[in-house]
Amino acid sequence: MFVRYALLSLLLALGFSGLCQDNWEKKKDRDGVLVHTKHVEGSGLKAIKATTEFDCSLHTCAAVLKDIPHLVELFPDCEKAEKIAQSETEQVHYLHLNAPWPVSDRDATFQLKYNYDTQTKTLLVNADVITGHYPEQKGVVRLTKGVGTWTFVQLENGKVSLTYRFHGEPGGSIPTWLANSVVEENPFKMLQNFHHLVTLDRYQNKSFSFID
Repeated sequence: MFVRYALLSLLLALGFSGLCQDNWEKKKDRDGVLVHTKHVEGSGLKAIKATTEFDCSLHTCAAVLKDIPHLVELFPDCEKAEKIAQSETEQVHYLHLNAPWPVSDRDATFQLKYNYDTQTKTLLVNADVITGHYPEQKGVVRLTKGVGTWTFVQLENGKVSLTYRFHGEPGGSIPTWLANSVVEENPFKMLQNFHHLVTLDRYQNKSFSFID
């Protein structure tokens, strides 16, 4: 399980392509979390779509993602989260993700952009892997490609729905079967962590001017 959790961390914010098509296959439906996967042409890894609902505000959800030092509590086996640049609607951060021997640790720099639609009460966060913003580390495999999305919608019942999508490659030498087992089984860990984080005092009563 430790291997799987570590590899999930490597994939969480990576790219998605062709994710708007149908043919999703349900893999998990438990504890308020629903996970689907699908094959992507030309890729050895499956794409993932994970959904859930939170009993909180959009501001609280944004506060979790914007709290860069505490992203180690969101992504399993994340050893280090470091801020490179941050404004109210954009951030660049570095993550170092542990993996057990003989799999090498992974790291990457991510750019998140926050966009809010007033009419639909939707907060869309685009997450792209970018390069050239952090020195490469000895013995660590650098991830260089990937994009993902976090889509939060304020519901009429006061809750917030989340649809998380990604598709990407972990880089280096990791068996495809193992990586695919991760994207099928371990999104629960990240979403369960998110459920816990939105309840913490440090994220309550947060307010961002770009969210109505």
